[in-house]
Amino acid sequence: MTAGTAYAARWARVGEAAARARAIPSNRIAALLIVAIYNAAGFADVASTTMGLQAGAAEMNPVIRSFMDALSHYWVIPKLGSQLLVSAMILWFPHRFVLSIFSVAVLTTLLVVLNNLRIIGML
Repeated sequence: MTAGTAYAARWARVGEAAARARAIPSNRIAALLIVAIYNAAGFADVASTTMGLQAGAAEMNPVIRSFMDALSHYWVIPKLGSQLLVSAMILWFPHRFVLSIFSVAVLTTLLVVLNNLRIIGML
């Protein structure tokens, strides 16, 4: 078996596992709920980060800071683009393990938003 064939076979197995996960109604519902909360939290993160920057706070995330340095006000595009990619991944492969991992990401994003709001004096 060549490396390309092995790689294709591995992705075929991943696709089959994703289809099995999508076939479970509770997984699909959980994925939709997590994606909705994740995207609401992501937009709140952008809004609260923007308010914090306007209030004189600095961005602490080095990845987002590099987007800000390179793209100025357009840093929002890769931020929201990556969020949409993650959302698509969750919806495509709503396995309980995947949902658990991304639930932690949602919680982390919500904590960042709360911290941003605290920094700008809204909490």
